[in-house]
Amino acid sequence: MMALALVATACGGKNNGNADSSSAPPASSGSTASASAAPSSSAAPSNEPVTMTIQYPKPDNTESIALEDSKIKRYQEKYPNVTIKKNDWQYAPSEIGIKMAAHQAQALFNTFATEGKTLSEHQWAADLTPLMANYEHANDFNQKLLDPMTIDGKLYALPYDGYIMQVMINKKLFQDKNVPLPTADWTWDDFYNAAKATADPAKGIAGFAIMAKGNEGGWNWTNFLYQAGGEEEQVADGKVTSAFNSDAGVKAMTFLKKLRWDANALPQNWALNYTDTYNLFKQGRAAIVFGQKIEDAVNTAGMKKDDLLVLPMPSMEKGGDHVGVMGGNYRVINPQESPAVQQAAFNYLTLDYFNQSGLDELKRVLEERKGKNQVYFWDPTSVYFNIDSEYGNQMKDIIAQYPDTVFSMDDQTVSTMKGHPEATYNAQDYYAAITTAMQAVLSDKNADPKALLDKAAKKFDTEVLSKVKVE
Repeated sequence: MMALALVATACGGKNNGNADSSSAPPASSGSTASASAAPSSSAAPSNEPVTMTIQYPKPDNTESIALEDSKIKRYQEKYPNVTIKKNDWQYAPSEIGIKMAAHQAQALFNTFATEGKTLSEHQWAADLTPLMANYEHANDFNQKLLDPMTIDGKLYALPYDGYIMQVMINKKLFQDKNVPLPTADWTWDDFYNAAKATADPAKGIAGFAIMAKGNEGGWNWTNFLYQAGGEEEQVADGKVTSAFNSDAGVKAMTFLKKLRWDANALPQNWALNYTDTYNLFKQGRAAIVFGQKIEDAVNTAGMKKDDLLVLPMPSMEKGGDHVGVMGGNYRVINPQESPAVQQAAFNYLTLDYFNQSGLDELKRVLEERKGKNQVYFWDPTSVYFNIDSEYGNQMKDIIAQYPDTVFSMDDQTVSTMKGHPEATYNAQDYYAAITTAMQAVLSDKNADPKALLDKAAKKFDTEVLSKVKVE
């Protein structure tokens, strides 16, 4: 939901695949200018007519449409000089170049955290630095979420929602087998032992369910790579090459292999996509999964709030970092638009940021959840605002009024979590390459992790990274 997403988290939501990519012809988004045109940092004059096209929800998303229409109405009450046109094209890495070349992308559109480098290098995203110069809340954003879209000191998008990957646990499956619950300082050894002990293959219960069917497989596995101290790619002498076939990558893939063949902790049918994995968890057939879907598990699937636990990622060794993939969804302003349109788009983008409307919406949702005996998941690491800002403190004050409705992580989990931005170049292709290697490891107990990673790296370098130009 549009307004809710400004105050809610997106943890567990994936941003690793193409968005719904309708080919409906977009409406005109007003006059255009060169990418180097610098918009004013002040609001567009009310007497200057401006027309802009925004990204609009798909026709079947009736709830989001209602929220977007409400926002449009409020915006035009404040900026009556702006005419808004709607277009439901959604960002896809394979389509953005075509849209920009044809000058058909909206003035304001959403993208993924993986796309910062691509958008900036191709001048497909406006530099927001001039627009932020006089924005009163420029210093109140969650800096961790700004980092993926900050390239060479310039900011190219603002966060709509974000996440640092976490771990969701079904406490009941631990209790059923008298397995101690892990704690926030757990390690790979603790993770392995917990997954092995809670697995019950005869009953169709997995100790750990990892995504391994599509690109989300590589997305899940990359958490292990980061924990082992590895990186996906490296840049040297103006070239980008694979780095995931390093010693760290081999450790990460070997760990997955142990979970599959030594611990027998994975589902017998391990080829799960995003939805499959969480469905398995909601059915009580997986003790541990990456990401969190607390609200879905309780409010939709009927799981009990007290049976669920959210922890940070394990560290590889005691005292190591509890690193998880950090990503999210961002709002981009089209640099082909005139300065006036860019300013209008910025005003629309930030309309509900740091506003009383956000506080009111949070309270409304909490009251609604309370009345329905539903839960609300609160994750201070994933909101767009700095949790210690004035606005962040106002949010925390509201959250504290609903202790029975809010599902919160404990302070140790919050302080322990560390995010690592996703691959800078061609992240989706990287995830696909890793998924292929994962599937080989999960299919063959004699598979050689190093050989598979080397093969994937060679193919990825040849077919993808060799075509990347580093300026």
